[in-house]
Amino acid sequence: MIDTVRAWLDADTHLVTTSTALGISPSATRKRLVRAEQALGRSLLHAPNARHELWLAIRALDLATG
Repeated sequence: MIDTVRAWLDADTHLVTTSTALGISPSATRKRLVRAEQALGRSLLHAPNARHELWLAIRALDLATG
């Protein structure tokens, strides 16, 4: 799940760009993001969303794991 969210954030939250980066269809990408929404209890695809909070969390994780 984190790979999908990371790719989505790297693609500036563009679904088609994310799909291309992951090598899957846009509908499969959307399904993965919906599952991430459910796991997080936060909206990703509809405003207001948790995009900035997730970016900060992933950046912190990257820094912590070096």
